[in-house]
Amino acid sequence: MASERLKRQIDRLLDEVETAVSQLDWDLVRDRGRAVLALDPDNPDALSFLSAADRAQEEPDSAEPSQVPPGATIAAPLNQQPMVFANGRYQVQRLLGEGGKKRVYLAHDTLLDREVAFALIRTEGLDDVAKARITREAQAMGRLGSH
Repeated sequence: MASERLKRQIDRLLDEVETAVSQLDWDLVRDRGRAVLALDPDNPDALSFLSAADRAQEEPDSAEPSQVPPGATIAAPLNQQPMVFANGRYQVQRLLGEGGKKRVYLAHDTLLDREVAFALIRTEGLDDVAKARITREAQAMGRLGSH
């Protein structure tokens, strides 16, 4: 069983992977995903992120969103293909990728008239510590788009 220190390192690397996905930085996704697998060779999240990076690189016209808007990362189930978010403010254009915990969509922010990455995070079955971590991540992602 991995030590708490090793688990924290893996979590930090996976947080970096999630941020890289939202920024469509597929090289960084691969780099951090491989680092996780070096520590935990069977990590399902890292394997999913690496697969998503491979799929994204195969798409010929992968558009890059300019920023992640404040509040774009929300908790939601992943079993549906949404068309809009936030009462129509974000119009989904396509799925960019998915991992073990979330799906990331390319969406159009109708209020600010720009392309954005919009992440839906799976929260069912999570304990309070994991939910707090997701909340911190959502707040950090929101700050990325507010500069």
